[in-house]
Amino acid sequence: MTITNRNNLLRYLQFIGFAIIAVALPFSNFLMSFGMFWLCGVLILQLIHDASLKLPFERRWRQFTSNSTAIALVALFALPVVGLLWTQNADYALWDLRMKLPLLALPLIISLTNPLTQGEFRALVGLFVLAVLVAVMWCLQVNWLGSPEIDRDVRKISVFISHVRFSLLIVLALGLLVRFAYDSAQGKLLIVLYSAPCLYFIYVIGSITGAGVLLTLLAWMGFRHSFSQKNSVTRFVIPVILCLLVAASAAFVVSACKRYFQVAPMDWNALEKSTPRGEPYDHHANFPFIENGHYVMTYVAWGELYETWYVRSIMHPDSLDGRGHVLKGTLIRYLASKDLRKDADGVRALTNEDIRAIEAGVPTCTEMSERGLHKRLNRIFFEWSNYRAGGDPDGHSVIQRWEFWKTAAWIIKHHAWIGVGTGDVKDAFQEAYTINNSPLDDAYRLRAHNQYLTMWVTYGVFGLLAFLVIVFWPVWRSEQRNTLTVMIVLLVSLSFLTEDTLESQAGVMFMAYFYTLFTSKRAVSLEELRRPISKGKHLSSDARSRK
Repeated sequence: MTITNRNNLLRYLQFIGFAIIAVALPFSNFLMSFGMFWLCGVLILQLIHDASLKLPFERRWRQFTSNSTAIALVALFALPVVGLLWTQNADYALWDLRMKLPLLALPLIISLTNPLTQGEFRALVGLFVLAVLVAVMWCLQVNWLGSPEIDRDVRKISVFISHVRFSLLIVLALGLLVRFAYDSAQGKLLIVLYSAPCLYFIYVIGSITGAGVLLTLLAWMGFRHSFSQKNSVTRFVIPVILCLLVAASAAFVVSACKRYFQVAPMDWNALEKSTPRGEPYDHHANFPFIENGHYVMTYVAWGELYETWYVRSIMHPDSLDGRGHVLKGTLIRYLASKDLRKDADGVRALTNEDIRAIEAGVPTCTEMSERGLHKRLNRIFFEWSNYRAGGDPDGHSVIQRWEFWKTAAWIIKHHAWIGVGTGDVKDAFQEAYTINNSPLDDAYRLRAHNQYLTMWVTYGVFGLLAFLVIVFWPVWRSEQRNTLTVMIVLLVSLSFLTEDTLESQAGVMFMAYFYTLFTSKRAVSLEELRRPISKGKHLSSDARSRK
């Protein structure tokens, strides 16, 4: 085999490895790992090929050392290594190191292998964007087919990876499509067609994280585009439109919150004391739980409620409904949503359809008509209202995070400077939950679900500062700052607010792959050199700025 043929074969194998990871990101942790090991094998073959040609390794090493972001990611992997010095739980520490291994491996592999050409880079972007679209369409058809599990939690339609992580991939794919396709009329049409199912998916699952990150990215890209315009009218109109969009989104949330919590003034002493049949009402003034404009736990007559329910249903009120909740709680919430009292008259007023809905676990008469973000907001309002009234936070993702963050703050207070070490994070959280008598059950006593807090808990204030420098390094370095690096830094840093992104394989691969890919220098193929830039437009402005 000639040298040219070997070079071409190695380039094809290298591109396949990059493509496997790009396609696997929205689908499979196993394939992501397979792609990383594939690239490792390609690097070994390239080093053997270099040795046969007596090419010095220093040439490849300079590729790595010239990418300061790749070095920063390797330094990020060094943090848990240093954290071993004051850890006690070695088993957990080793697990954490294995989880973060891509932070070491991918920057080294991607930087040491042959630079991608502009065409290969664009092809990878296209494959990633296409893979995200296929995953979105698959998840939407799962939603259309339906299942009892999806009825309980529509976010289960994200069948491949976490719905939060998937939302970030969707936003990144949309941003990349706008970046590379916006310059032509066909590209603008493609953006519109691509956006429709993606935005619908984010709406259907009610992803607050996805919607918030998308709005932030849209605002940044819009302002950036407006500043590049020479037309003063355009430079004024675009920011105004973006500000109106942000204001409308905020107004939507505020309006939904007001509708949910707005109740008529309540004089607890003036409430009726007993039912028409003489049973005393329990108004639970010490549990002022509000849902959709109604006090839920007022006018409760337990005896009549049970007795009349037995007439309407064969299910016991103390049994579990179709969603695994205690049925009497679902019954009371449903009655409150219809502004009915929780007595014999209220249960008799329910239709047969209402009875079947309650047995299935539907908590309010409005739930079936609620969709997307509005439904998700109501769920968050319910969690907060229940928690504020003294209810159980277990199983409520937003309120649980509040408990996680309070616990993390307590640990930080006692280990502010150097943290608890790489292996002792889980043990520190369990100890803190116990000491502070957390209302969370053992099954829900998890880590911080905030990467910044987790890094502070683990490595102390100095580790947190080092982490912040590494995360934002690509946008601080002027030679690496471009649309793509700002985009990925923005998405990753926002994801850290509500997730322990780097405590999962998908999150680590997401950061390591795109941070290194977007900051690595790219080559220009002979075919691209022969094609006039003015006609082919094959080089992006970001790429040309690095030449």
